[in-house]
Amino acid sequence: MPIRDELIERVIKQLEEAFSRLAARTGEIEEGGAEAALLRAELDDVYRRFLGTSADLVARLPTEDLLAVIGSAGYVDGERAYLLSALLETEAELERALGATPDDPLVVSLRARAIDMALEAGIEELGEPDLPERVDRLLDRAPPGSLTPATRERLVWFWTALKRYARAEDALFEWLDEAEGGDTAAVARAAAASTPTWSASTTPRWRRAASPAPSSRRAGRTWRRGWGPASRRPRAGRGA
Repeated sequence: MPIRDELIERVIKQLEEAFSRLAARTGEIEEGGAEAALLRAELDDVYRRFLGTSADLVARLPTEDLLAVIGSAGYVDGERAYLLSALLETEAELERALGATPDDPLVVSLRARAIDMALEAGIEELGEPDLPERVDRLLDRAPPGSLTPATRERLVWFWTALKRYARAEDALFEWLDEAEGGDTAAVARAAAASTPTWSASTTPRWRRAASPAPSSRRAGRTWRRGWGPASRRPRAGRGA
């Protein structure tokens, strides 16, 4: 379902406005100038109020550690994941406005984690209508070959959760193409776990391409040990 926390919703709208202003700029912001300092202060305030940490710390945390910050006991808060995605993407746009190139390691890292957080929000069935657009925008800006296997797997589950099964299949095959010649076991496990929810017409393609895989529906999401796939991760208020 869509975001219900009105305060988070207002902050996300503010972040969207800031992102749009940054993306529309034709010139750079002066590093150390008043505008940059104000924007950084606003972003840091949001980090502290909603995540209980600073932008500097978040910049050093990988995706799995960020998920631990916004969740507990295996649960992921979809609203906070969505908020964090907006924060990270806006911060990446600020770095670009300050003169960083698209392939700057910090920009790439911020956008990569923004993708993961947006995918997690969708997997948790948040229901925000702009999530597919947000994910596609971030994917378009990701350098070739920069998506990790964990992100590739999240993409499969994201599109499956949205019942966009053709996109889920495309994501699975893109992941398989990248894994070709390497470890394809994770791809096969995700395929075996996710395809029972897809239409029958999509199933044969991965069966021809991937090696045989266990049919257990709990085999799936391999980037987080112990979390089941199509049965969905348990959410607050539900039994495990």
